Amino acid sequence: MKAAIIGTGFLGEQIYEDIKSSCERVILTHNRNKKYPDSVAFDFFSDDIMQILGDKKTDIIFLPAKIEFIDDSKKLIDSMTEFLENAKGSRIVYISSDGIFDGQKGLYNEDDELNPVTKYGNNLKSCEELVRKKADSYCIVRPSYLYGFVNGKLDSRFRKLKEEIEEGKEVRRFNDMYKSPLSYKQASEAIVKIAKSDFNGIMNVSGERKSVYDFTKEGLESLGVSTEGLIEEPIPKDRPIDFLPDTSLNFSRMENLTGVHPISIRESFEKFGWQYVDKNAFSNKYLR
Repeated sequence: MKAAIIGTGFLGEQIYEDIKSSCERVILTHNRNKKYPDSVAFDFFSDDIMQILGDKKTDIIFLPAKIEFIDDSKKLIDSMTEFLENAKGSRIVYISSDGIFDGQKGLYNEDDELNPVTKYGNNLKSCEELVRKKADSYCIVRPSYLYGFVNGKLDSRFRKLKEEIEEGKEVRRFNDMYKSPLSYKQASEAIVKIAKSDFNGIMNVSGERKSVYDFTKEGLESLGVSTEGLIEEPIPKDRPIDFLPDTSLNFSRMENLTGVHPISIRESFEKFGWQYVDKNAFSNKYLR
């Protein structure tokens, strides 16, 4: 099997670690940060994917690159259309997001109506529609909050939180905004399994519904970091449009199709993180 990973951020890096043993070849691309010696620089909006893939058929193409944050929606649609047309014959695994929903209902199923309210959400919707229309074989994956260790590195959200708390700063998080956190490791496991299957459709890749405050508190405690500076508060009544109250996801399809069952944040850190880090850098409170 031959695969390509477009974008080797945290999720792309973990996907590579999980799929490389079953592939004859994995093509890696990066936009700015080159993590692997054989990774190829690739700009989704200006470069031709065929120059990266070459003439040989690529069985699976993973697309975890964060292309949807672009302001120019037409440019995104044109680039995605060209990308999918040039990738004909490959199975496309497109990484979408819970941001495709308006956040009014929560515990969204894969078949719920799409109702984005932000530019980012509408860009996700456009990309999903193009994948369904143009890809012969595909899986659209929708994560919520991803977190944890990848190759010994802690995700930027918790790394920044840890630094701020240890500097004595106050950190405020909403107790009425809900997500469905899942570790990068478990998300990648589910994504790789569904990619290698013959399933065509959409799959949420997520964990238990949690408020952003509870998620943050549990994560910091699991890292042995004091939560004295963590302040809980409600979403302001005059909230910005991108403060979505409840974009939590139902993950039963993921469990049924891949056998991946979400574990707690603490279990995730203990299972996937501590073997990589200097334990003396953290409190021993949660170490066995």
